Amino acid sequence: MKKENVQEALKKLEKIVSDLSVKDVNVDEGLEKFREGAELIKFCRAELKKSENEFKKLKDELDVEQEEDKKIDF
Repeated sequence: MKKENVQEALKKLEKIVSDLSVKDVNVDEGLEKFREGAELIKFCRAELKKSENEFKKLKDELDVEQEEDKKIDF
């Protein structure tokens, strides 16, 4: 999958859901769209996990700095 951001992936997912919502979907085309949607979901989950890990890392760094500041105040 080419590099894209989460917002672009979500827009593509919305389009896929819309396309699959019609009654007369070609089975092969529907399956291909479903596969594409699954890949987009995997991509979004991975990107969100990366962001979550980065936020946690930054929070931990701030917590350490705050603890160090408390020790200095004695």
